[in-house]
Order: sequence, then C-alpha cells, then structure tokens
Amino acid sequence: MGTLATLDTTSVTLTPGEEAVVPLTVRNTGTIVEAYRFEVLGVPAGWTTVEPASIDGLYPQTATTASVTFRPPRTADVPAGQLDFGIRIVPLEHPDEAVVPEGVVEVLPFLDTTAELVPRTTHGRRSGRHQVAVDNRGNAPVTVLLACADGTDELTFRVPEPHLVVDPGTARFSTVRVRPHRTFWRGPDKTLPFVVQVAADNTVPVTLDGAFVQTALLPKWFLKALLALLALLAVLAVLWFTLLKPAITSAAQAAVRDDLSEAQEAAEAAQQAAQQASGAAQQAAGAASDAKVAATEAGTTLADTEEAVAAFVPPSGTSVPVRQRLDAQPAAGETETVTFEVPEGATLTIDDVILSNPQGDFGRLTIAQDDDPFLDFALENFRDLDYHFQSPITLDGGSELTLEVTCRQPGAPLGEDPAPTACDTSMYFGGTMFTPDEAAEPAAAP
Repeated sequence: MGTLATLDTTSVTLTPGEEAVVPLTVRNTGTIVEAYRFEVLGVPAGWTTVEPASIDGLYPQTATTASVTFRPPRTADVPAGQLDFGIRIVPLEHPDEAVVPEGVVEVLPFLDTTAELVPRTTHGRRSGRHQVAVDNRGNAPVTVLLACADGTDELTFRVPEPHLVVDPGTARFSTVRVRPHRTFWRGPDKTLPFVVQVAADNTVPVTLDGAFVQTALLPKWFLKALLALLALLAVLAVLWFTLLKPAITSAAQAAVRDDLSEAQEAAEAAQQAAQQASGAAQQAAGAASDAKVAATEAGTTLADTEEAVAAFVPPSGTSVPVRQRLDAQPAAGETETVTFEVPEGATLTIDDVILSNPQGDFGRLTIAQDDDPFLDFALENFRDLDYHFQSPITLDGGSELTLEVTCRQPGAPLGEDPAPTACDTSMYFGGTMFTPDEAAEPAAAP
C-alpha cells in the first residue's frame, strides 16, 4: 500500500454551534508522485469540511497535513450523542488503495425551549379556554411542568396535562381552563389577570401573562331590548287614547245623534197628522191628542240626551312639559335630601326618570313621593339607569318629590387626581304639569 493517513485524535466532544479542528496527516509511501482527494463519511459529513479539499501532488516518502473541521449547527436536526465518522483518502493514481481513518464525534445536548399562551385574553360569562404551546428547539427531549396562579384568588384553574415531554424539533400543546369563583347578572366587564409558569429541565422558568374578561350573565342589549318593548307598549297606549278610543267615542256619539234625529222626524210627522185630523171625528181627535203627547215625550228625550252628551266634555286647562334635574353631593358618611314641590292647584305626571352615578360611588339612593318611597337603589349597582313608566306617576298640588342620597364611599374615577371626597348623584325626570282653568261662576237661574 502506498498511502498512510492518521488523525491526531479519534474522539471529539463539542456543543452544537461550536467548532473543533482535528489535524489529518497523509504520507505517500509509494514510489511515484501521488495526488489525493478527501471524502467525509457518516452523519457528520453534512457539517464537516477538510482543508484543503484535495492534494495535487505529494512526493514519495513525504507527508502533508490537512485540517478536519467539525461545525455542528445549533438546531434540533443534529441529535445529541456519539456519531461515527470516517475520512476517505483516495489516491488518484491508485484509487483502489484508498484508506479511511475513523473517529467518533460526541455531540453534547443543548436546551432551547420557548412557550406561548394562545390566546392571551379570553371573554366569557362562566369560563375561558387557553392553550399553552411549548416548542423544543433543542436537540434532546425536554420535560416541562405547567403551574397557574392569580394574585386575587378569584379564579380556579384546570390543566388536564400539567406534565409534557417534548421531543427535539417538535411542539406540544396543553389546555388551561379558567373559571371565576363568582358570577354576576349585570354590570361592566371584569378583567381578571393570571400567569402560567412553564418550568423545563435545567432552564429558567418562563412566565406567561394572561387574562380572563368576565362578562355579565345578562347581555348588554337586554336592558335596551326591555326599554324598547316598554316604549312600544307606551306608543300603543298613546295610539289607543289619542286615536282609537276617541274614534270609538265619536262613532257612538254619531249613532246617538242619528237616533235622536229619527225620533224628532217621527214627532214632526205625528204633529202634522194631528193637525190634519183636528176637524174629524172624536176618534181622530183622540188619535191627534195621543200623537201630541208622543211628540212631547220625544222632545223631552231629545233634550235629556243632548245634556248627557255635553257632560262628556273634559275640563279645560293648561299642560306644559316639565324637565327637572335634582343633584345631591353628600360627603362620605353623610346624607343629603333634595326636594321638588308641585305648585298648589296643579297636577304633575312623571313619565321618565334617569338616574346618574358617574363616579361609581357606593351608598344608597331613595326616591319618594311625600313620605312614601317608590324607588330604592344601591349606588354601586349602576352608573346610568333610566325608567319609562307606562302608567305615569301622579303628584297633586302641594306634594313633594324627594331625592335622598346616603354616601358610604365616594368613587375613584380613573385618572382623576385628587380622588373625589364626596358622592355625585343626580336624578333627571320628565313629565307634564297640568294647571286647570279657573272655574266659571254659575249662571243665574232664568
């Protein structure tokens, strides 16, 4: 054999992403000048190079050195462990006399694990569903442990797979279910933050931030739909009292007038018959007398009916719309009462009431007619609240409409500095004020 080749070391240990160089000595033991080319064999061939890649001429009984460089990439495609390799040196003049020095490359494991919470925020009335995606970009399997927590202790968590084994170059998913301890019927949405900690072997735990936005059991459009229904009922009631009922009354009055006209015509005909029979026999005279009596009775009935129809005329007066706002600003721990008095002789009908609590105060609000409360609320249960009454609230002259507010704790609106020291509550009501005309003096008897 005319070629000898040896590696300085047959065992190389390195971490992916690093580089190791091993000298390769080639000796020509033949009798002619020889040229050589190098080939890398085994798994490391994809990331191993020989410099120079070939030798153009090596004289007999001389030697030269080439460098074998190992550069495993830092990816999951390079498995951890021992990998055999060989360097084939092929003499170009005698290719059948190739030599192959062999060795072992030990690739050390490296960890590169990432995690993501998908989605980061969920919305729901009772629960939310998230997924934790764990991606292993290293070259060795990794075991991760999932743990969930929230700072307010308002959530419970359920993780069906808290332990995950992720192979190199793959991703695994685990479900995280979030459920609040308490639900609520109405009010603004509540944002409940939480964290998911992903702890992998020999790595710093990764903390993922998430949030569950809890919504009320009743949708926001429910109150609007209810108000729309009440408004529709109010429109139907207005149509009944303003169009349908007056039309029915007018039809009834027209029918009465027709009956009266027919009775009057019958009386006139009877009177004419009596006048024509005045010079006839006694029987004709009696018939005329009876007809006259009937005419008299018919005339009396006509007068009584017209008086009854006139009695249906409603009393006259002046109606004006009323729009009034009552404000109360008691300090914390105090109570303030604001009143509105109906003028003597007038009548106030209230159709709409709008309550406002813009600061989000805590306390109690009571609305009363004289000393009789008819609306009572906790301030913390609303910001804006309106009522439309199908049957209006009626207050006679001298009555008082009272707004009483007890401030337990003023609200703290976001961005307002300094925070308010008093509650700010108001009531806006609308309706009609009716004032009758002065009664006319009775006419003197004829």
